[in-house]
Amino acid sequence: MEATKLVDLETARDAQGLRLVVVANIPSPWSEAAKGIFRIKGVPFVAVRLGPGDGEIRKWTRARNAPVAMYEKEPGRTGWADILELAERIGPFPSLVPKEPADRVKMFGLSHELMGEGGLLWSSRLVSIDIGLESGGERGFPEPVAGYLGGRYGYSKLRIAQARARVAEGFQLLADALGDRAYYFGDSVTALDVYSAAAVNLFALLPDEQCPMWAPIRNAFESTKDEVAPVPASLVAHRDRMYERHLELPMAL
Repeated sequence: MEATKLVDLETARDAQGLRLVVVANIPSPWSEAAKGIFRIKGVPFVAVRLGPGDGEIRKWTRARNAPVAMYEKEPGRTGWADILELAERIGPFPSLVPKEPADRVKMFGLSHELMGEGGLLWSSRLVSIDIGLESGGERGFPEPVAGYLGGRYGYSKLRIAQARARVAEGFQLLADALGDRAYYFGDSVTALDVYSAAAVNLFALLPDEQCPMWAPIRNAFESTKDEVAPVPASLVAHRDRMYERHLELPMAL
């Protein structure tokens, strides 16, 4: 598979088909999952990196954050479920949603527990913010980053105990769902496999040659993993399997 093609804003605006706006220089699980889903489906796309000061990109997407999936003349899609539904429509094969209704409901429920507001990733972000603010940026996010993200994620000291518990609960739910299988729903990859692999990167970081990122952000993730429940070994093995077989390495950040 070809490496992700990173382009500037003007090139993306002029391009046809699918354009993805992704977080720059950070392995954002939401951005990496969006790229991974379209990659598995073989849907071609170009990617634009979004940084803190990229106001023109935000004007184009009409969204404050990333990822944003811009397809043809359609409005941009920012939510993980909306991006998945777009992927299922424009790249129907292979489907990344289970056929059986009960499995489908389970997949979307677990995906929300992982990717949604208040879920595992959101909660771990709150813990990183708290560590950064409490340590003056020596651990967790650098203090200016922690302050900025605190407003975005609804940070309150009163929420941190619950956030830590939510991370532990999320890991247990995922480990129980995966069991000893290669993938969450048997022999076929689903979107949950992609989300899980992208999420585990924040708690069991791949080496810099595979996952290059700004050193203070790597430090933030490294220090956060010691403050939350350990990621189960089965989920790390699943992450490694997904990147070996289906996802892009090194990551294009």
